[in-house]
Amino acid sequence: MPAPPPPLSFMNDQENEPPPTFKRNKPQVSAVLGTKLSVLNEGKELKMLGETPVAQPRQALAMRSINTPQRAAPPPPKMSVLETATATAGASTVKSKKKRTHVTLNGKVYSLRGRLGKGGSSDVYRVMAENDKMFALKKVNLDDCNEETIRGYKGEIDLLKKLEHVERVVRLFDWEVNEAKKSLSVLMEIGESDLHKVFSTRIHPEDAKLDLCFTRHYWREMLECVAAVHEHDIVHSDLKPMNFLLVQGRLKLIDFGIADAIDTDNTVNVHRETNVGTPNYMSPESLQDTNSEQRAGGATNVNKLMKVGKPSDVWSLGCVLYQMTYGRPPFAHIANQWNRVMAIINPKVHISYPDTGIGGGYVPASLKRLLRSCLNRDATQRPTVEQLLSEREPFLNPDVRVDKWDAQGAVPVTEPVLEQILMKIVERCRDPRRGIPTDDEVKVYPKAFLDRVKELQKA
Repeated sequence: MPAPPPPLSFMNDQENEPPPTFKRNKPQVSAVLGTKLSVLNEGKELKMLGETPVAQPRQALAMRSINTPQRAAPPPPKMSVLETATATAGASTVKSKKKRTHVTLNGKVYSLRGRLGKGGSSDVYRVMAENDKMFALKKVNLDDCNEETIRGYKGEIDLLKKLEHVERVVRLFDWEVNEAKKSLSVLMEIGESDLHKVFSTRIHPEDAKLDLCFTRHYWREMLECVAAVHEHDIVHSDLKPMNFLLVQGRLKLIDFGIADAIDTDNTVNVHRETNVGTPNYMSPESLQDTNSEQRAGGATNVNKLMKVGKPSDVWSLGCVLYQMTYGRPPFAHIANQWNRVMAIINPKVHISYPDTGIGGGYVPASLKRLLRSCLNRDATQRPTVEQLLSEREPFLNPDVRVDKWDAQGAVPVTEPVLEQILMKIVERCRDPRRGIPTDDEVKVYPKAFLDRVKELQKA
């Protein structure tokens, strides 16, 4: 039998009994005096009033001897970002949310907060979850889509799931197909803006001027986005400013509706039977039918076949860089879309690279060389994204140190330095006393000029 509890210091053993140090209210005057009070009315007659009641003691909450401390509440269970955002905050909260326009996705309620954009058969909305976290919700009307488009949306979901942990790709949180309403809902990460809107404020106004720091920054951001998907052997196929989303200051790729994964075991290209994309940014090979020669030779009922690989994305990147430099894509000045497409695939239509860009800003030779390499109609001659991100790429790294180049036996040559070299050669050839350089003299020139450039770089 357990021992009895120790005696308490307070006689009544009450939980709410005040300690002696508490200040007590003064007693009522009537209680102290033990007399009745009277007041004088208008008729100057005295009327006796009853004694003022004395305040009764408060009822005890519980006996102090049986009062035990409460056990600490257990920690909440760990939840994902989506579960945390959509966790019910109470019946009253849910009831108030449903009074406004809302959508339901896999049983979770989201409040609509306006439309972000519209394209084709889809609309993108800003939605808010129960914990006020914002998402982007793409709603697609499947009744307006053909079989090829529906396959594209399904492929986009599969690719986003595959690239779920790639930082440079917009994140997919949830999706649902509503068979009754013939609609597809895709819940994704939301951004603050896109590159198209950034261009509208930086390079399209009348007073805009070419800003090389701005151009280099977003050129590197785009390259890192595309490098992230190329690393997984995926060709985006629809790179344009609107498909680069700005999320917390960094670019992320969106809209993988026509992206494809390359079958690396058999080919380096994606074979497609339809022309899909935005003409201003589409590569020549994505517009050319590789079976056209067979059809021209007399074959009939031959399906179209376009070969699209990673170099196609490099061409599209070059078109965006051209737009950042000159204010428009390289073929956007051709109003008729059919004529524009024919100009893209026609090697006789040359792309212009003026010395001045937006607002008369100077276009350095390194930028023009970079544009020419990306916009080469021969896909095999275009650089890879990895090469474009290399520290040896002169446009991205204009201040690269000479000793880094010396290790490879090369030095950066600027346009003025090259001009001096050519002038020296022309002067030597024009000298009537010395005549045309001999073969032995020409063999000495490369090392001599290279040493001279190194001296100029170090000076």
